[in-house]
Amino acid sequence: MLNRYIEIKARLGLIILSYFFASQRIANSTWQQFERDTARWLMCRGFSDVRLIGGSGDKGADILGVLKGEQWVIQCKHYQKSRLSKKVVQEVFNAAQYYKADKIAISTSQYPSPQLREEIERYEQTYYPLKINLFIPKNLTNDNKLSDYPKSRKQLRRYQGKVVDNFSDALIQVGQGQVVMATGLGKTVVMAETVASLIDSREIKNILVLAHTTPIVNQLHQSFWHQLPKWVPTQQFGDGEKPNSFEGITFALIQSVVNRLETFPPFDLILVDEAHHIGSRSYLRTIKRLNPPMLGGVTATPWRGDGFDLDELLGEPVAQIGIEEGLSNGFLAEVDYRLLADNINWEFVRRRSVNNYSIESLNKKLFLPKRDEKCVQMILEIFKNDKRQSGIIFCQTIGHAEEFAKYLRHYQMRAEVIHHDLKPREREAIMSKFKAGKLDFVVTVDLFNEGVDVPDVDMLVFLRVTHSRRIFVQQLGRGLRWSDEKDKVIVLDFVSDLRRMAQVIQLDNQVRGIGTERVGLGNALVSFDDRSAGSYLKEWMLDQADLFNRINDPSLDQISFDFPEPPDPGNVQ
Repeated sequence: MLNRYIEIKARLGLIILSYFFASQRIANSTWQQFERDTARWLMCRGFSDVRLIGGSGDKGADILGVLKGEQWVIQCKHYQKSRLSKKVVQEVFNAAQYYKADKIAISTSQYPSPQLREEIERYEQTYYPLKINLFIPKNLTNDNKLSDYPKSRKQLRRYQGKVVDNFSDALIQVGQGQVVMATGLGKTVVMAETVASLIDSREIKNILVLAHTTPIVNQLHQSFWHQLPKWVPTQQFGDGEKPNSFEGITFALIQSVVNRLETFPPFDLILVDEAHHIGSRSYLRTIKRLNPPMLGGVTATPWRGDGFDLDELLGEPVAQIGIEEGLSNGFLAEVDYRLLADNINWEFVRRRSVNNYSIESLNKKLFLPKRDEKCVQMILEIFKNDKRQSGIIFCQTIGHAEEFAKYLRHYQMRAEVIHHDLKPREREAIMSKFKAGKLDFVVTVDLFNEGVDVPDVDMLVFLRVTHSRRIFVQQLGRGLRWSDEKDKVIVLDFVSDLRRMAQVIQLDNQVRGIGTERVGLGNALVSFDDRSAGSYLKEWMLDQADLFNRINDPSLDQISFDFPEPPDPGNVQ
């Protein structure tokens, strides 16, 4: 195996002996890189749900991880000249108490002094049986227990392997490639495996992976580790951090790159995540300046409001798998989608829809929102009766999310609010609890649109309306990830919005492969509480020619129904 490492070293020109965490890398790294390398090392050692949470106010913790069911808190200390202070011992014990850790550790770039070891022994006697584990350079750089790949490496499903082959071939043969894969189908796994295969086949050496937000850059970086062999180094650029080396894979924030283009070396491949953003000025300027031999992009939602054609830069998609195909072929979790509306005055519809009222104004007049308490009661009844594990609730505002979480907690549900105003480590701590099964619900506004991996979520609730097809698909995709731990995902949609209903019914038709001529209930993606829903749909379709007058809005042809005529009054319950 050592010969294999030497071969890869010679191929990439890397200053490593066996894997990414080498002595010289520790000495030359930034403190942020040292934390990330420690996190990756933990992952290679078999830790699960490893999360970087360091920063001001982190309570003495930089990394959270789980090993054999026990929660670990790790503090990282990177020094090039100064010695490790004794106060680090108190800090890590404080962190253990704050995060209720089972195990604690200090990862350091320096070897501990005798005085520090004495301080550790004193604290261990005071706080017995909690023991401090020391991860020192000798442990970190000479670890023979690491396998070539992390235990968490995901095996490619057949369709993913085909996409990787097509993507790699396109990049090699024509220098460009585009992949469109719905959320939940594993586009990040495809990206990482494509890069790994191109490195292994000696096609590329230096890779730049770009994204448009820091959370997505962080998530991409850490997700790649699951799929990469341990001899490929990774680093990050952006938010004031500049790595000392660009060898291997560099993950970067596009806004930071475009302002420092003169500092970047040539790259063999530039890979863009969420590639529907590639038409922005920042991306276009960066690509023109760096002019890579290979340019690839991956997205779940290839629609841009400005009309930019992704094919101009990336070529036509070499793979295109939407939600419809993913559901039809069993690539995604089964969906039980339930639309809930109330108090529809169809006499008002007949009178007003022919007078050129906008859909927005009609929505406001037609639909009366259910009281939050009633929504909570319905959610909890379904959550318990259908034996759901965890759910995500989308609200319109942060204030609404906070109030709704209070309702959930009033009914003895474990719920937390997560939104962009929280500090990153606070969000990571909440997500760690959520993925560990210590929360029933997270309530959010917009943080789960892109770059979040929560495969075991089996319930989604929409309390907010969005007329963006892209955002709707992204949010729906949070529950579509396939997992051994769930039978299906239940979606409760309280939005009561005409355009949303058009989107959902179109999706239902496409999944069942019947076009737009027929809307069926029963064992379909869309389900209603009773057959009087037919009256609702029928009345809606009679007026759809007047209502759907916006460009690019979903539209449906006149339809027939596969169930008996419903009784009056025809309200949807």
